[in-house]
Amino acid sequence: MVRTRFAPSPTGALHLGNARTAALNWLFARHTGGTFILRFEDTDVQREVEGAEERILEALDWLGLDRDEGPEVGGPSGPYRQSERLELYRAHAERLLAEGQAYHCYCTPEELEARRSRARAAKGELRYDGRCRRRPKSEVDRLVAEGVRPSVRFRVDPGTVRYVDRVRGELTVNGEELGDQVILRSDGRPTYNFAVVVDDLLMEITHVIRGAGHLSNTPKQVLFFAALGAEPPEYLHLPSVLAPGGGKLSKRAGAPAVLEYRELGYHPDGLLNYLSLLSWSSPRGEEVLSRGQLIEEVDLDRIGKANPEIDPDKLRWLSGQHFRRESTERLAAALSLRLGYRFDVDEAQLRRLAEVLRDRILILADADPICALVLPEPSLSVPGARDALADPTAGRVLRGVADRWRDLDRWTRDDLKTALVAVGKEEDFAGRRLYHPVRVALTGAVQGPDVPDLAYILGPVRTLERLLAGAAIAAGLAEGA
Repeated sequence: MVRTRFAPSPTGALHLGNARTAALNWLFARHTGGTFILRFEDTDVQREVEGAEERILEALDWLGLDRDEGPEVGGPSGPYRQSERLELYRAHAERLLAEGQAYHCYCTPEELEARRSRARAAKGELRYDGRCRRRPKSEVDRLVAEGVRPSVRFRVDPGTVRYVDRVRGELTVNGEELGDQVILRSDGRPTYNFAVVVDDLLMEITHVIRGAGHLSNTPKQVLFFAALGAEPPEYLHLPSVLAPGGGKLSKRAGAPAVLEYRELGYHPDGLLNYLSLLSWSSPRGEEVLSRGQLIEEVDLDRIGKANPEIDPDKLRWLSGQHFRRESTERLAAALSLRLGYRFDVDEAQLRRLAEVLRDRILILADADPICALVLPEPSLSVPGARDALADPTAGRVLRGVADRWRDLDRWTRDDLKTALVAVGKEEDFAGRRLYHPVRVALTGAVQGPDVPDLAYILGPVRTLERLLAGAAIAAGLAEGA
């Protein structure tokens, strides 16, 4: 059975690059009927950010990437935080020591840095020189007596190390270039590459789908798997996601955190759709794919080597396409959450608002100015609004529209438009003289969405109340003229 994992470090928010990795691991697990695992690689306590784990979980939940195993859902392979698995790493390091595949290293960090500095100055090799392989027993006994706590190093012998990446094929590196690797620090904490291998081994991970930045880690991990008598998982390193126009992706260069996209009101399925298409394309050439279609069509063999660039316009467009496919009920619920308690909006009005906005918005933030225009009680502070009601015919227009709309059997946009046009013909009004007074009475502004859409959103009660209030203001202005 396929078992994939997403293993972020809780050192910050979830951004598009990592979210793309999580999405592909989740999609492939769901496509194959496998298991998607979340684990936190949290042994780097100096870089850990308070609250980062919670924000990562929140972002995954918003994207709909549910976990089969993980720190919040449990599972048979836990714990799912590396900080809670230290004894497992120590046990595997002790095994390698006992088998002679690893040795204690008594070099202090200060000594190692001094050697690296001399090597840099001489333009020599920076890798570990292996001197603790050859330390005499008497010297080791002295260091132990002095209380020096050793690290544990893995022996890497010369020779070709072969490993396979599903995107790039077979790759090789000479073991001499890697040097002997620290697998357990002197404080007992594992190094990244060793902890990852122990975790992937014990969690029975079959496919490691991760960013190309991990390619250089793979030969080391392959060696650890071999030393532990296990076959490595299948590796697939995704091309790097670049900022718009190229260059490294960063928050400053077009990559807000995933939760910032939520705050702006992007459709989560639109973002998932976009993240997926950064790596592979539908064999049918379609771009707008539902969650079910993504699961059905995900294909690791369609992932190329080219580094994709973020296209903000394409992402917004995809978000809008998913809103157009959204049910009225779900869109109304999303609008309700966004509006909060800023406006007095009932359930029926939310549904009508959703119906009008569905084809108008790309992200929910696009609805903000329309809601701010339609939902509050209108005022005449906008330039040109008072002039529209001061027109001598404004009162007659408003009363005529109110009478015609009051008699409607159905409150639909088509019926509202037909009735409005009929009033214009009967009274011989058109253009501004017809539409401006009605729009101002409904919203307090001379510009905005189509008048029938405004009335449909407001509903019959509020619409008629505002029309009659506008007619009264128009009458007052006429008397004062």
